[in-house]
Amino acid sequence: MTPFVVVEGIDGSGKGTQANLLLERLKELGRDAVLTREPTNGAVGKLIREHMQNPFLDDKSLALLFAADRIEHIEKEVIPNLEKGRVVISDRYVYSSIAYQGQTLDPDWVASINDHALRPDAVVLIDMDPQVSLKRVQERDESMEYFEMDMRFQEGVRKTFQSLSKGHHLPESLKTDFIVVRGEGIRKEVFERIWDKLERHVMG
Repeated sequence: MTPFVVVEGIDGSGKGTQANLLLERLKELGRDAVLTREPTNGAVGKLIREHMQNPFLDDKSLALLFAADRIEHIEKEVIPNLEKGRVVISDRYVYSSIAYQGQTLDPDWVASINDHALRPDAVVLIDMDPQVSLKRVQERDESMEYFEMDMRFQEGVRKTFQSLSKGHHLPESLKTDFIVVRGEGIRKEVFERIWDKLERHVMG
């Protein structure tokens, strides 16, 4: 199958922007590509988004919902597009579940309920100081999700992402190449850092 690439990072790191720039670059080079996101726009994904704006679920239930939404994402979006020869880029994936839910739950348990997840060919981790990312989030001038405002929480998420990039808390089925890139700087500079390391994964 064609490459499956995931873009991860804490809130405000610019992962959504970089995922879109990657989609544009691939299309410019003649590659058929598609961008997907988690949570999805499916029924479970919509429930998760409602919780993010006004929390009403306990942590374990939320983690299980993310795992269920991921099944739908893989079965309805990722695999069908890969089978059609398209490069699939996902804005967030299972690694976000482990990094975020792993702040209040056992990260190994979170990984275990996601053992169905399809292994990506590469994960781009945009690493950034949470103080810088929080400023970006505040500048969006839109409603913030409850966890975006918690600096200590975001620092924990960043550390977990860094740990995941070294293979910690990951079953063999989820271990893959991590491309860790600094998120500071203008968007095009950050993208070229990503492309320099990712090109061989998507253009080979």
